[in-house]
Amino acid sequence: MGINKNQHYVSAFYLYNFTSDEQQLESKGKEKRDTKIHHFDVAQGSMKERPIEKLAVEPYMLSFKKEDGSYDHSLDDELKVIEDKASKAIRELNNVYKHLNKTKSKSVEIHNSLLESIVEFMCWQIRRHPDIVNDITGECRRFLEKSGRKSDRAKEMALGVVKNIGQYDDSYDLFQELQKKNKVIVFTTSPEAQFVTSDYPFVRFNKNDRDGISIEGTEIYFPITSNMLLFMCGNGNRKEFRVENDKKILRELNSYITRNAKRYIFGKSDVYIQRLVKNNSPDATT
Repeated sequence: MGINKNQHYVSAFYLYNFTSDEQQLESKGKEKRDTKIHHFDVAQGSMKERPIEKLAVEPYMLSFKKEDGSYDHSLDDELKVIEDKASKAIRELNNVYKHLNKTKSKSVEIHNSLLESIVEFMCWQIRRHPDIVNDITGECRRFLEKSGRKSDRAKEMALGVVKNIGQYDDSYDLFQELQKKNKVIVFTTSPEAQFVTSDYPFVRFNKNDRDGISIEGTEIYFPITSNMLLFMCGNGNRKEFRVENDKKILRELNSYITRNAKRYIFGKSDVYIQRLVKNNSPDATT
């Protein structure tokens, strides 16, 4: 197998945060990516449990073949730096979560650098899905062919576009737009309460208007772990942790995440995922 061949479009370190205690115990002493995770396969319509290593991967998704036949992995390498920063930030936020859960403290300081690392990771989760990469590659191939040029460089061109998604011009930058938002870490303390995630974990919702990031009233959700979710809405400097164990509210948040999935829904409980899928199916009765 070639180096960097199978590339995750949902980071392995990220998915590990949605595995159960039992699954983590079973894989103790192994690589985290060897840990099994419960997931609903949207295409097959079935629940499964497989190692993270085998899930949400595409061959050479963020790499392109050079003229000499070797692969350029520079974009994938760049993403790994972002992932390392996000992984450290999530560990620190998890330590804060444990402290709050233990001490029942009402307030805690959240360093800007932690949230910046999470937001940067979020931006990449938007860009890196194979549906997006494949669509842009197809567009680049058609452009080259229409221009009478060889389509060999289509993937290279496409990855250049992917890297800059959300950075259209000086007037709009995805990272800066998200940085402007109030940020609340919603966390659970009940053993039964949990968040799920998906292959499209960046969720936008606006009940009164289009769900554009810069549009007033747009709410943004990004599950961080099975116990924490980043909620953003409105411009401001608010940064806080907020406990939430209400089953109805959590079910609503998880329903948004479930409906946004394209290929997979991940979570620490297969029973809970199945219930979410059933309740959000077109045939579900209200």
